[in-house]
Amino acid sequence: MAESITSSASFQARLQRSERLRAVLLGVVWAVALISLFIRRIKGDVLLANDSLFVASVALFTAAVLFQGYVIAETIRSMHRGRPGPAWRWVLSAGVDIAIPVAAIGIMHRHTPIGQYEALTGPPLLGIPLVTMLSILRLKPVISLATGIAGAVAHWMLAADAVRSGGVEVHHWPTLFMYGMVLCVTGVAAWFIARQARGHLSEAVAEAIESERSQRALESLEHDLEIARDIQRGLLPGAAPEVEGFDIAGMARPAQQTGGDYYDWQRVQDGRLVVALADVTGHGIGPALVMAVCRAYARASAIQTPDSAELLTRINALISADLAATGRFITMVIALVSSDGRIELVSAGHGPTLLYRARGGRVETFGGDGPPLGVIPDERYGPAREFTLERGDVLVMLTDGFMEWKRAGDGEQFGIQRLTTALAASARGTAQAILEGVDQAVRAFAAGAAQTDDTTAVVIKRV
Repeated sequence: MAESITSSASFQARLQRSERLRAVLLGVVWAVALISLFIRRIKGDVLLANDSLFVASVALFTAAVLFQGYVIAETIRSMHRGRPGPAWRWVLSAGVDIAIPVAAIGIMHRHTPIGQYEALTGPPLLGIPLVTMLSILRLKPVISLATGIAGAVAHWMLAADAVRSGGVEVHHWPTLFMYGMVLCVTGVAAWFIARQARGHLSEAVAEAIESERSQRALESLEHDLEIARDIQRGLLPGAAPEVEGFDIAGMARPAQQTGGDYYDWQRVQDGRLVVALADVTGHGIGPALVMAVCRAYARASAIQTPDSAELLTRINALISADLAATGRFITMVIALVSSDGRIELVSAGHGPTLLYRARGGRVETFGGDGPPLGVIPDERYGPAREFTLERGDVLVMLTDGFMEWKRAGDGEQFGIQRLTTALAASARGTAQAILEGVDQAVRAFAAGAAQTDDTTAVVIKRV
């Protein structure tokens, strides 16, 4: 897993950015060193008064700055191509980096007018630990360790040469040896830090990749749910039915992208209109699938079964086998509407259904006439409740999402009493206006509380 993360495009991109930063910083260091050479020469520095030492040092640091410019350019090109640079370039860059301070010490060693010991312990020595610590940004622990050890070995070799040639007294050797040991320790420290940094970066990249994967999965799921919602919307009636003497309207608002409520209307062979409203337990994609199946059974059965109670019995027999293993059930109410105003109403555990009487302005409530669909496979529903709608009367079939919507703050439900009051207050309007009036009353009562259940309703008004 770690190997796949470090070879991922995301990790390699971060590696390239870190390498570019390292090259920029080291280039700045060498540029500052180059400028300081000229300043010290102008100011009459005794050491840089030596022409050979000055020219060699300027040439060295000029080459160092140019090389870092090359590394920066190549790194940027690799970043644009989206591919890591070749391994040989990393090795070459690391070798040149440590060679610069070692060469600076070597120049001092060969041309110093102030003594070999001072040359081996002067400012150029600071370049070795600086290069070693900056190598951490390569995020390659082995290179950091090798850089520190290579610097120590090179310093030891220069020190040994100085002792051998008599340029350094023997009693200075332990001090020079300790300088080398410090450089070795610096390499080990850089190795450890680079290893930790690489590990942390690997974890960060792994988390980023997982987050991106999860985000893509979430977006895919949201896309699928959007499609499911569009399909479900397509299953709802696209326009109000035309029934002489009636004004009919419906609405459905799921609590999530998809829901388990639905309403439908369909003409049967004798010219009457079957209006159905159902509520599958729960809300979301599962109930939405059950809803689609229930709707299909209802539409197929309505053509063959003009009796409302028999229709509900037939739907229950068909849906029970599908729901047996799910633990779900469906409450449903069916109204069979005749053009003369007669209504046959039968319910499978669904209620309340509200009936507003224009004469007297009272509201009647009907409960369920039998158990929900899917509970008792061989249940026979009926007989249907029969009544006649007079001019101005309103029949409202709705799901419990309206009554059970809780108010923000105290959590009190809207309830049936407020529902009947809202119906009575808007009953003089059109079917659509009544729907909107009831819906607005519930939402105003909720005072901003989130919808937690699907809300679906059908209004049948005699006009």
